[in-house]
Amino acid sequence: ISSRMRRGPLSPSAPPTPSSAAGTSKPLSLQKLIETSLARRFPPHVANSGDNVGLTISTLRDVERGAAAVVMLCVDLTEQVMAEAINGHANHIITYSPTPSSPLRILSADDVTGRIALRCAANSIAVHSIHSACANAPGGMTDWIARSLAPGAVTPILPHGEVEGAGEGRMLEADRALPLSALVLKLKELLQVKHLRLALGVSVDESNLSKAQECCFVKSVAIRAGEGASVLQHAAANVYIASEMAHADVIAANARGVVVILTGQSTMERAYLRSLRQELHDELSRSDWNVKVKCSEVDCNPLSIV
Repeated sequence: ISSRMRRGPLSPSAPPTPSSAAGTSKPLSLQKLIETSLARRFPPHVANSGDNVGLTISTLRDVERGAAAVVMLCVDLTEQVMAEAINGHANHIITYSPTPSSPLRILSADDVTGRIALRCAANSIAVHSIHSACANAPGGMTDWIARSLAPGAVTPILPHGEVEGAGEGRMLEADRALPLSALVLKLKELLQVKHLRLALGVSVDESNLSKAQECCFVKSVAIRAGEGASVLQHAAANVYIASEMAHADVIAANARGVVVILTGQSTMERAYLRSLRQELHDELSRSDWNVKVKCSEVDCNPLSIV
């Protein structure tokens, strides 16, 4: 399809045929099957410009057809996650954050990215990155968050020029107004966290914070993972939900009457990977391999609340 042609909505529910590649009778390898599945869900052409998504580290030795295979998901492919993958006999790693994030001029064990790439090669582990392709794709991470919060219409804040339903950020126009307290509770349940950062825009002491949330009704919610201000500022919403925002941007949003909720970096991404794990398990269980799909147990936010 020409890149200039407008593409219609994508359907992540229609898995590729495991037995053959498009236009040939050659059976798909497991690496190609996973690559095709991810590209269907999160097309690389909807990623932000310059983002390194797709198959970023290949392998010369793929899993034999009919054999057992392990696919591991993580947000950040750190050396601790790499060690877990090797010890767990993983064959493929799907990472949210790109690894490598930029082209490598030198592949050296003196550099952390080089060490990870060399260990992948030594242990025949392929790496796939989904990053902004996952965030921007229709049916991807940001869609998942928006549609899980409340019934309503969900649209991109900055629509993609070619793919319908794709783009940066999401605007949720709920069918009916709901208390801010209900939105906060739903978001905590979805992300499986105990705490969020909330900027109401008015001075409220801690003893009255719960009551203030119950009295504040909202209908429009703008969502973006990562540093949100550059995209969310284009949305006329009652609430902004982002991973992070600069202090000045939070103050500016409050001045416009917008409530700001910050989840912290990697929180939305890590919650979504749990949902993606189940989707991939259901799809790959129908393949020619005995595939186990798991989320990393050591991948975590590097920051702790103390």
